[in-house]
Amino acid sequence: MSEYYLHHRLSEDLDFFTETEIDPISIQSFLKSISSRAGIKKVDFQQSFNRNLIYLHFDNEIVKTEFTYYPFTQLEQSKTADGIKIDSLLDIAVNKTFTIYQKPRGRDFIDLYLIIKEKEWSFTDLRKKARSKFETHMDPLQMAKQLLEADIVVDYPRMLLPLEPKIWQDFWKQEAAKLKNEALV
Repeated sequence: MSEYYLHHRLSEDLDFFTETEIDPISIQSFLKSISSRAGIKKVDFQQSFNRNLIYLHFDNEIVKTEFTYYPFTQLEQSKTADGIKIDSLLDIAVNKTFTIYQKPRGRDFIDLYLIIKEKEWSFTDLRKKARSKFETHMDPLQMAKQLLEADIVVDYPRMLLPLEPKIWQDFWKQEAAKLKNEALV
């Protein structure tokens, strides 16, 4: 996302999503076949539900790669860049909205804040789209609680553009306050 749209931070992992089931054995086999040529010293696999997390150990770094079965319909057509399908910015924003609802991370708060500011989208509309895309109820109080985590998360990405944490943290506090009012109606 940061590589193709916002250019605001370093992308520290590679995420691949597919609408078909993933065979982890074939991924392991492929990585084993290219390991020596690619300079991969060690490969660690973790599986969690529909997620296949792979940590590729090189001499001086570890690259996290994720292959995820993702059966949800895209809201907008993907584009192709360098032979890779890239989600639309709207789909990325909606996905990040849902991610924040489930388990927020610093980069999700920052990414979504910057998307909303750049596109002038409303968080309320993104929440509605997330409910529709993922066919699930999103409790306003739970979302407000998650948004208040913006003050607590410490897993900030390596930024390429300056952005003071207080700016995006205050934005999410304001959004949480709006949700409190919505929950009381």
